[in-house]
Amino acid sequence: MEAILVRPNLSRRTFTISTQQIHRLKQHITACFPSAAPPSSFVVVVALAWVSFVRAKHPDVIISPDDEVTLFFFADCRARLDPPAGDGFFGTCISGCLAQATARDLLADDNDDDGGSSLARAAAAVAAEVRRAAEEPLALWDWMSLVERVDVDFDRLVIVSGSTRFPAYQAADFGWGPPARTELVTMNHDGQVVLVAGKDADGGVQASVSLNPAHMDAFKSCFSYVG
Repeated sequence: MEAILVRPNLSRRTFTISTQQIHRLKQHITACFPSAAPPSSFVVVVALAWVSFVRAKHPDVIISPDDEVTLFFFADCRARLDPPAGDGFFGTCISGCLAQATARDLLADDNDDDGGSSLARAAAAVAAEVRRAAEEPLALWDWMSLVERVDVDFDRLVIVSGSTRFPAYQAADFGWGPPARTELVTMNHDGQVVLVAGKDADGGVQASVSLNPAHMDAFKSCFSYVG
């Protein structure tokens, strides 16, 4: 008897983070860790999504303060390879990145004075993994089996794909002008985030999020707090 593939019942929403909102996030993080390097747009948006995910699932006790939460994303290693891939190389040069933290750090009150806000702590963990990937571009090249090798609970895992720099709206212009909406079709994981550059070429970012419907409103409330 042929098995029936049951797809998860997930809710999807798309958010647009403006340049001004990203700037405010960067200011907040820099104020918490003034001695650290300024965070990139990728780091702040991913950190915000990670914190929002943990806080959305915490009320239902799916994520407890002592749980370890995990964030998986990709890094383009083409410019870091030695020897370089060469202009004739056709394909991808991506490596897996795995940032982990204790949920308590991402649930902390933003007024805490013992190491920065939850957003700043998340950003620090993401930035550290970005630096690790830059220094060791081939260390986690086998990203297909990375999550399987690590003890990760998928209820506490966020998967990020795409890039804040990928010009999806310009790339999808086939002669009729830029599209009104561009999104990734295949989003089948509870906690999946897809990033592309915003529709307007002003440095904004579009984030599409796939989540259990029971947690989407709480995620939206946290993710949208930047105003």
